[in-house]
Amino acid sequence: MDSSMYLYDVPPVLMEKFCKIIDSGDDSLGWRGLAARIVPSWTEVRRTERLEAIGKSPTRELIWSWAQQNKTVGDLVKVLEDMGHYRALQFFIPQETQHSFPNSGPSKSSRDNPSPPQLKCFHSVARRHRGN
Repeated sequence: MDSSMYLYDVPPVLMEKFCKIIDSGDDSLGWRGLAARIVPSWTEVRRTERLEAIGKSPTRELIWSWAQQNKTVGDLVKVLEDMGHYRALQFFIPQETQHSFPNSGPSKSSRDNPSPPQLKCFHSVARRHRGN
C-alpha cells in the first residue's frame, strides 16, 4: 500500500480488519497504546472510552479523528512500528517485506526482489525487535 495514501482513502474492509486487531489488543498493543501515540489530550481518550462503553470501536473512532488531520498510511506505519505491532503492520506494508516479521520466513518473491529503499528503515526496526 502506498505510504502517501491518506487514511480516509484506505479501503473500508481493510480498515475494519485493522480496527478489530487493535480493538482486541491489550494495553500497549491495544487501542489505548495507539491513543497514547496519536491523540492530543486525555480528554480525547476519555471520549473514546465512553464510545467503547456504548459498543463502538474505539480504534475506528481514534483513526477517523486522526485521519481528519490528513494523516497517511506512512504516519500510521510509523506509529505501529513504534508500538511493535507487527500483526497490524501486515495490513499496510508490501507483501515482500513481511519476512521481516518475527516467526515468519522469507517468501520467494522477497528473496528474488531486493527491498525498495524506503523500506530500509522498517527492516532495521524489525531486526532490532527480533534482536539481530
